[in-house]
Amino acid sequence: MKYLFAALGILVCTIAQAADLPKLKIAVLKFGTVNWLMETISANDLDKANGYELDVTGLASGNAARVALLAGEVDTIVADWIWSLNRRAAGADMRFAAYSRTLGKVMSDPDITDLCDLKGRKVGVVGGPSDKSWIVMQALVGQQCDFDLVTETEGLYGAPPLMSRQLTDGAVSAVSTYWHFAARLEAGGAKPLIAIEDAMNTLGVAPAPPLIGFTWDNGAPDPVALKGFLKSVRAAGEILATDDAAWAALRPRIKAKTDAEFTALRDAYRAGIIRADWSAANTTGAKALYDLLIQHGGAEFSAKAGPFDAAVFDAPKTGGQ
Repeated sequence: MKYLFAALGILVCTIAQAADLPKLKIAVLKFGTVNWLMETISANDLDKANGYELDVTGLASGNAARVALLAGEVDTIVADWIWSLNRRAAGADMRFAAYSRTLGKVMSDPDITDLCDLKGRKVGVVGGPSDKSWIVMQALVGQQCDFDLVTETEGLYGAPPLMSRQLTDGAVSAVSTYWHFAARLEAGGAKPLIAIEDAMNTLGVAPAPPLIGFTWDNGAPDPVALKGFLKSVRAAGEILATDDAAWAALRPRIKAKTDAEFTALRDAYRAGIIRADWSAANTTGAKALYDLLIQHGGAEFSAKAGPFDAAVFDAPKTGGQ
């Protein structure tokens, strides 16, 4: 009996300790790839190991997540630092911590051999006319091919699955799309024309900065929970970088149609895992990209971006090398 009481005492103590942990609430796109990371954190209890409790809310759209953050319903969301700059311009002390450096690609038909072949063709664009990758491509085509990508192609704008189908059905000659849709297309036999990271480097944006990460209004999240969260993100990234078993556990969520598609998604994700804190070189690359986007993105993009402010990258360090 005394052993039973002792075990109950340990259990009560453990529950009490867990109840004392600060929470970090995050809103994510319900079917987004960030869920692979969140599930790895939870499956390995990396939140509790880093002194907080993770609370994940899945929402139907990125806009819904942004609304939840601005309403104070969650502590952080996934966004790009361009949006964080916009909110800083509006008066919020937004901060940003990158978690992936994987960017999109332009995928094409086999008969497209280089960017200049896009002239006069139909091109699918994910993310709309002011999508950052599309603006980068406009700058590169203007430099290398001496024609205006917007006026000299027929742009079709739509959601990633629709644009992928447009390419596979032959309705467009190329599509500028997000990395995971590019990986699925490539596994199915589509041709990668150019990676957006390579396009940035060619345009002098080097190193090509990470765009996607976690953003929050500084002072809103519990500081212990926030730092613990960022450390657990780093730890989960290390697991996903090296442990194939972790990916096997994620496969039902990934919903890959074939082994080749699963491998392509895993390898593309791994290539983007960030294993070091944000650096001065990253800030230099971010400023170069910002200047390029402002120059080529027109009034519509400028309206979405606040002034460049390096303070947005002032986030807790996790000790990565």
